[in-house]
Amino acid sequence: MTNRANAPRIIDVSVLSVAGVGMEALRERLNAPAAEGFPLTPPPQADAGDYAGIPGDISPVPSFDITDFVPKKGTKNIDRTTALGLAASARLKRTLTDHPGITGDSWPSTGVAMGSMVGSLRSSIELDSSVIEGAGIDLINPARFPNTTMNCCASQVAIWNGFRGPNSTLANGSLSAVSALQYAARLIHRGHARRMFVGGVEELSPHTAWGIRSKKIVHDTVPVSEAAAVFALEPEGLSQAPALATVPACAVGFAPERTNAGFADALRRVVAGVLRQAEVDDTAVDLVLPGAEGTVLAEAEQAALAGFTAQRVDVRTALGECGSATGALQVAAALAVGRPGGTALITGIDISGAVGAAVLRIGAGT
Repeated sequence: MTNRANAPRIIDVSVLSVAGVGMEALRERLNAPAAEGFPLTPPPQADAGDYAGIPGDISPVPSFDITDFVPKKGTKNIDRTTALGLAASARLKRTLTDHPGITGDSWPSTGVAMGSMVGSLRSSIELDSSVIEGAGIDLINPARFPNTTMNCCASQVAIWNGFRGPNSTLANGSLSAVSALQYAARLIHRGHARRMFVGGVEELSPHTAWGIRSKKIVHDTVPVSEAAAVFALEPEGLSQAPALATVPACAVGFAPERTNAGFADALRRVVAGVLRQAEVDDTAVDLVLPGAEGTVLAEAEQAALAGFTAQRVDVRTALGECGSATGALQVAAALAVGRPGGTALITGIDISGAVGAAVLRIGAGT
């Protein structure tokens, strides 16, 4: 993908999670003692009955209202996945305008790469139910249809912010955001894009909560939550903004043998590859952020990372199950607690067979 000399830079990040809004809330949550317990927020009253009977805890982003982030006009029919991604990107754009060298004429060339498993699952199911059991296809509100498409969130982020660069949604299970990072870095490296807004988003709804519990991949002890994390990625020299981190390597692979040994072997190969590309060895990594803790895939990931003695940060324990936002939260967590000058390794496994890893060199800007 890249090497250390031309590695793309992360210059800012915006996060909404169960911890609240912003990096300071995330940092406090990650540093909170285990005895403090998980921050539980009740779901919206209108949905409360639909969560009855779901095993374990659930917890949305507290007090989330899209009109706190963008003007109210045009938000009536926006689904929650899009709203979370739009809120995170609006915050990020506002922050970036304070950086030196980032001017209004750079926005039209900005692109978006968003990780999402299925877009808004709730929107798709509710539209299908309305067609099959309700008013029929002729009486459906057409404004609801865009919410059922995979690229709705990424598209709305571009429309609301005036971005006309490449616009894509990457769907790769819990590694969706890692795939988005790999894709965006490749676009920048090959000159197809300049600044990219990269991230992952996952909404909480009764539909996603039932789906997660039914699949039995995430342990019931992990609360089901939601999040959006978006960061700005750009090449060296595009602006004078200090780098929070550089991304010298990011890769996604596949485990043809979907057993613990198969997953571990595949992840081990991907990790070796990104470390080689980043020109660092195991001992230089001082922060590891595994993505499979709290799932049936944790044992395989732990086996692949057995040789690493670095500090570990488990975002799933801290922030709950956030599906396709997990990889973006791992990046945000590395920026939140990483040591300036240090090296962070992000890893993940998805039950589909996807495995991935990324190396971040933490900058002084953190």
